Amino acid sequence: MRKSRWVVIICAVALLALVLAFFLYRGAFLPGEKAVPKEPSPLVSEEPEEPGKIVRKKIEPLLPREEEPPPPPSVHEVEPDILQERVEQFFAHLDEQEYIKGYNLEGGTYRHFLGVASKLSARPPVVSGETNDLLALRSNMAHLFRVMGKEDVSLTLDILSHEDEGRIEEAMEALYEWDVRETRREGGAIGAGRGTLYEYAVFFLNTVGGRGYLLRRESPIRILLTYYSIVTIDRANTERKNYHGIDVQPYLDLLIDDLKWYQGLEQKDEYLARLKAIRAK
Repeated sequence: MRKSRWVVIICAVALLALVLAFFLYRGAFLPGEKAVPKEPSPLVSEEPEEPGKIVRKKIEPLLPREEEPPPPPSVHEVEPDILQERVEQFFAHLDEQEYIKGYNLEGGTYRHFLGVASKLSARPPVVSGETNDLLALRSNMAHLFRVMGKEDVSLTLDILSHEDEGRIEEAMEALYEWDVRETRREGGAIGAGRGTLYEYAVFFLNTVGGRGYLLRRESPIRILLTYYSIVTIDRANTERKNYHGIDVQPYLDLLIDDLKWYQGLEQKDEYLARLKAIRAK
């Protein structure tokens, strides 16, 4: 009995030794597995080991992460609204004139003419079938006086007569481009629809009332109003919104001849170049 017990104990010890040997030297039994050497941390470096010298670990300082620079501000954030400034400067100039002060305009000329633009937009002229309706014809003949009122018509005529040609030319350029922008963007300064400029362009070029108004004006005003009316209808053609089907070619030829003979207007060459480009389309 004792002999068999010792046999069992010896076998258990031998089995335990084999298991320990397998785990300790498994690389010899399993050649497919290789120990992966542990790479040192990039933050810790060791000095080269020398016999008899204590190895000291040196911790490398953590370098700050490079952050991408913020994007540059947009052009609209850096550059001021030059077009708006030009418009406001013109009206600020008017506010300083003695002939304007006599009108006692509440809020100044800028706010006053915003109201005038809103009135003109709310009551556009008749531009189709004018000659077939005597009432519409008479209405168009006095359209500006009827919609703007006597005082605003007088104010406008005073500005045209007191300001020199160069200032009027510059102001009309800025006001036209500003009007186009403000009527196109949501929440613009002018309470007018995008089609308002087009309706008045057709009025000046293609109605008895509009043509009669132009003929009563001085040459530079007549030329500039005709020019911007043609440009407006050309834009409508480009956008396929020339709803009245106005052909600008006859008016182009007449205006080009007027400009060639007229000795004023600082931007005359630019007007001629643009009109010829429109005619070539």
